[in-house]
Amino acid sequence: MTTTKLGSTQTASKMPAVSRSTTPTTTPTATAAVAKALGVAPSPETSQAVTFDAAAQAKVGLNPTGEHVATSADPGALWGAEKRQPVNTELRAAMTEFRKLSPDAQQAKIAELKTKQDDLSKKMLVRIDQLDDRYKTMLNTSKGEMLRNLSNKTDAMSPAEKQHLDGLLNKADGIAKEIEGLKAKAATLPDSKVATPEQKAERTEMARLIKNARSRLSTATKAATTYVDSLGLKAERVAVNEQKIDPTAPPPSSPSSLLSKIGEWFGLNKLITFFKSTFTEMNPLMSVGASFETKLERKQQERTAEVQSRVERQRETDARAQLARDGRGQLELEADSRRAQLDALNLALAGVPRPSRR
Repeated sequence: MTTTKLGSTQTASKMPAVSRSTTPTTTPTATAAVAKALGVAPSPETSQAVTFDAAAQAKVGLNPTGEHVATSADPGALWGAEKRQPVNTELRAAMTEFRKLSPDAQQAKIAELKTKQDDLSKKMLVRIDQLDDRYKTMLNTSKGEMLRNLSNKTDAMSPAEKQHLDGLLNKADGIAKEIEGLKAKAATLPDSKVATPEQKAERTEMARLIKNARSRLSTATKAATTYVDSLGLKAERVAVNEQKIDPTAPPPSSPSSLLSKIGEWFGLNKLITFFKSTFTEMNPLMSVGASFETKLERKQQERTAEVQSRVERQRETDARAQLARDGRGQLELEADSRRAQLDALNLALAGVPRPSRR
């Protein structure tokens, strides 16, 4: 089974970059978030070809044509499901139909697929968060089992990475056995009502040791989970364990499962990538114009953001100046009040007869 690294950061893309579409989507942030979670980094609009060095190709499992299995293989095969043989025929048929469309219809088709992908992205993000929230509340021993299940099922981890994860989980297993031993020993002690002072003290010490061991187990399990997520496998961590985390979840083969949604997402991503590449080949002038418009729009957005930033800075400066003026005005009012009080006092004193001197 071949899987892809999920949840990887954009510092080291594990998948071919997805060129940005020149057609708008409903909410691009959803698709961008899923692309990041799946390790797919967007490429510049002008980049149509994706290249990797030899080491990267060997690590992420590119096929001989330099295309990642996640976008070249049948999505069902990525998760160990039975491979659908007609997939290549279906793709060729889709490409043939796409070439028959007018340029406007081609753009509309790409936009339609991107909207569908974005709707799917929203559902995936919600489900990933739901499963991760449930995962956090589960027993540490259950978390360890799920992390081992991930290590056994994924090919997205190198042997060295799996070895390191195994070491972290072995440490957690050792602490879990220590807890069981302490609990067994504590069970042999008499009840506090009939225990001697020495036995009561020993029971208190056992409780302290068990509490400390549970804290260490939690830390060890969290370290293993954090390590897996740092490899870009957070989404896959919950996806391959979906039925363990949520007993009511559909089976992996169901279209409603998270694994199936991930396969569907990559299928849409593959079509969009191929369609955009075909559109660029068939309509080079339109593609150049669209790319120019996209760059111009992005430049305008940058200028707008810069202007807004300047306006905010000016508002802050004006506010500070106003506060300073308000402070000086208050001081002047207080000074005027004090002068008025002194004048009234002087007038009052002027009307008082001075005592005669003898």
